[in-house]
Amino acid sequence: MPYAKPVLTPDWMRLAEAAGQLGCHPDTVRNRITAGTITGVRVLRFDGVLRVHREDWSRYMESVTLQPAKVS
Repeated sequence: MPYAKPVLTPDWMRLAEAAGQLGCHPDTVRNRITAGTITGVRVLRFDGVLRVHREDWSRYMESVTLQPAKVS
């Protein structure tokens, strides 16, 4: 049985879009996902391009922006 490609829907976005929301380069997002710094985000490799799930990314962005500032 041949390998079926995943269905790419508008629920998935390219790393460039995610990086734009985070204010960094797409390689930074890729590296953070690989390192485990960005967690809880489903990642899909489609035609050699990584994509992240929009809903997961939104939750991640909320967790990043709502973190209280560290007081030293």
